[in-house]
Amino acid sequence: MYLLNYDFYDLQALLIFFRANTDKVQEYTEALKQLINCMEHHISGGESEFNIVRKILKKYTCNAEHELSWGGIENIYTANIIIIKNADHYSILTEVLREMLCCINDTQRLWSLCDATHNLPMLLLECKNPKKVIKSMIKTYQKDYNSNFLVKELRK
Repeated sequence: MYLLNYDFYDLQALLIFFRANTDKVQEYTEALKQLINCMEHHISGGESEFNIVRKILKKYTCNAEHELSWGGIENIYTANIIIIKNADHYSILTEVLREMLCCINDTQRLWSLCDATHNLPMLLLECKNPKKVIKSMIKTYQKDYNSNFLVKELRK
């Protein structure tokens, strides 16, 4: 199943939330795993559904989590709907979420990762050749924590 551009906007909002609240990422471990699974199997069936990211988050979001309250709202989109079919976009975002799970116990590293990647979903939607910009965005994270981060994905 393909994600829509609106799901990418939701992923960006989630990364921004995690950048501001790195201490809460552990509460969303299962949601991150489900998002990874969803993006790894994005092509099965070739269909699209509204609010896939929100439906996954809804299961794990506490009602008191004000910054993620948007996740509880199922939107009906009537315009500017873009079905994301580029497999490279999915592999990049999946790797970001995997990296989050790998460094979940290191708050500084997690913050640095979220800071470096929070604009990736929008960039993937809007930029025709995002490779150079992504390399620039993640350069410090790679230098400080993981020199192999997104290297394979950006080669594609």
